Amino acid sequence: MLTTGPELLIIDDRMDSVALLLRYFQGQPVSVMVALNGQDGLRKAQEGIPDVILLDVSMPQMNGFEVCQKLKSDPRTSHIPVLFLSGNVSVEHKLQGFAAGAVDYIVKPFSSEEVLARVYVHFKRQHLELASSTTINGETAPEEFTESSREGRVVRNALALLNDPKYVWQGVEALASKVGVIEKKLTDLFRHQFGMSVNEYQINQRLEKARGKLSNTRLQIQRIAEDAGYNNASDFSRAFRNRYGLGPREYRKAGSPNSDEAPSAML
Repeated sequence: MLTTGPELLIIDDRMDSVALLLRYFQGQPVSVMVALNGQDGLRKAQEGIPDVILLDVSMPQMNGFEVCQKLKSDPRTSHIPVLFLSGNVSVEHKLQGFAAGAVDYIVKPFSSEEVLARVYVHFKRQHLELASSTTINGETAPEEFTESSREGRVVRNALALLNDPKYVWQGVEALASKVGVIEKKLTDLFRHQFGMSVNEYQINQRLEKARGKLSNTRLQIQRIAEDAGYNNASDFSRAFRNRYGLGPREYRKAGSPNSDEAPSAML
C-alpha cells in the first residue's frame, strides 16, 4: 500500500521559475524534487522514478527536448509523463515537444490552476494515489475511496458513470443527482481528490482518450470528435487546441509525419 503521495520532479535552470512552481505545490499532497539542469534531472529521474516530470525547454548544455528524448529511451523512465514548460508559443516548437515524447506543453506565463490541473490529470492517469486493487472499469480506485464511506461510494459511482461509454453527459447537476448528492458536494469531492471540478475532469478524460486515438489509430478525426462527445467538429478542435496547444490535425502529424488520412477528415 502506498504511504506517501505522488512524486513530482521539476527540471528547470531558472530559480525564479522553480520557486513559483514550489509555491503552487505548497500544501499539496505531493513530494517535489528539483533539478537545476538536464544532467541532474536525468540522474534524479533514474534514481527517484518520479510520477510526473515538469521540464523546462530552454536550458543550457542540454535542452528539454534532449532530456525528454533520453528519458523516453531509458526503460527505467520511459513511462513517466513529461510536461514541457516553455515561453515559445510557435506550433513548430510544440510539435517538436510532442515528437520528443511529451504528453503536454504548458506555455509561460501560466497560472497555478492550470499547472495543478494538468499535473493532477497525469497523477490520476498513473494511478498514484492508489492503495488497493479495487477497480472502476479496469482502473484502480484512489485509496481514500476504497473505503466503505458514503463519500467513497459517491465518487466511485460518479467515476463509473463518467467512464461508461454508454453514459450521456448532461452536466454536473444531473450526475450529482444520479449518485445521490447535490452538485456542490460532488464538486467539492472531486476538487479534494483530483484537484479539479467534475466538469474539468470529464473534459480532460474525453480529450485524453481522443489524444490516444489520434496517436494510436487511423480513425478519421471527425469520428474521434464524435466519440469524445463533440457533435460539432469545430468545438472539438477548439477544445483540443486549448488543452494541448495544437489542433487535432497538427497533433496527429507530430506523431505520424507521413499520415495519409484523407484531407476532408482533418481539422
